[in-house]
Amino acid sequence: MWHVFKNQLKITLRNKNLIFWTLIFPIILGTFFSLAFSNLYKDEIFEPIDIAVVNNDLYKAETKFSSLIESLSLKNKDQVFNIKLVSESEAKELLLDNKISGYYIINENIDVVVKSSGIGQTIMKYIVDNYYQTYSIMGNLYNYNPSLLKEDVINNLNENNNYFEDKSNENVDFTVVYFYTLIGMVCLYAGFFGINGVKETEANLSKRAARLSIAPTHKLKNLVGTLLSGLLVSYLELIILLFYLVVILNINFGNQIPYILLLGLVGCLSGITLGTLLGVSNKKSEGLKVGILLATSMTCSFLSGMMMWQMKYIVELYVPLLGYINPVSMITDGLYSLYYYNNLDRYLFDIFSLLLFSLIMIVISYLFIRRKKYDSI
Repeated sequence: MWHVFKNQLKITLRNKNLIFWTLIFPIILGTFFSLAFSNLYKDEIFEPIDIAVVNNDLYKAETKFSSLIESLSLKNKDQVFNIKLVSESEAKELLLDNKISGYYIINENIDVVVKSSGIGQTIMKYIVDNYYQTYSIMGNLYNYNPSLLKEDVINNLNENNNYFEDKSNENVDFTVVYFYTLIGMVCLYAGFFGINGVKETEANLSKRAARLSIAPTHKLKNLVGTLLSGLLVSYLELIILLFYLVVILNINFGNQIPYILLLGLVGCLSGITLGTLLGVSNKKSEGLKVGILLATSMTCSFLSGMMMWQMKYIVELYVPLLGYINPVSMITDGLYSLYYYNNLDRYLFDIFSLLLFSLIMIVISYLFIRRKKYDSI
């Protein structure tokens, strides 16, 4: 077995077409993805809004509102405003020159003065509405039953300046779905090694296989050694691709690399068993079998979101069964679960699904192999 494995590994590594499509092409595609998505969010980064506040006596007396505005202007990651404390005439001039989005002025009420509509102006209005709503509720509660507002509750409400809180995952980035499907596609590309392995062991497909068929080594052992060498090479290529994506392109896959590597190994196994089934199930040319594998892998990748990330959710919504039989979808789901979930339940389910898929491919392939006979070689 080891001799067969070693010889087949040498043959596999000498196959330049295999190495190109299973390693070089995914690296090129990953590079294109990175170039396409690298500046996608730059225009969407929230910049603090330039505003002015008329610094009159009423503003100084409205300490709760002034505290709120100042808290929203602190220079940190949650900063909302860049404020200027100016006179009313200066505020009008700044607004006229488009140097601010608007300004606050307190007369009888807190007024928002703007020149045009936009996200900045909407936020300014929202903050005033929220301010009035909060203290209106407190006032109504107090009028209804003063005992409901214990002193410590009032103090906590008055001192609470966390009007905006980011609940999102800072690492969430929908573009990673493209890299997830790229990994899934590479795992399915291990099927090329499966097709090649069948060609190298089936006597009617290559001269080398014909010579091997008269050797004392059992044909099944030759096939297993060939497929193991293909699995090893495809898995090493996947590791190289992951290294390139994480270290060179700085794609964030989270911090659970060992789980990703395990998922990749099982994914490569599913790919090579699929290729083996395509290789043994028909007598068509190698080129046609490769074409079928390419069409299958690209269709699975498309349904998993490679060309349009929303497609994955469309499939899950309308045809959920496809997600359970699509190995690329299983791989991307496993990566999703590591990235977004706090437990391994979904990850382990996807691992089991891929192993089950591989087992089904192996059993069907074996049934085809058992029935093959050759009259002469």
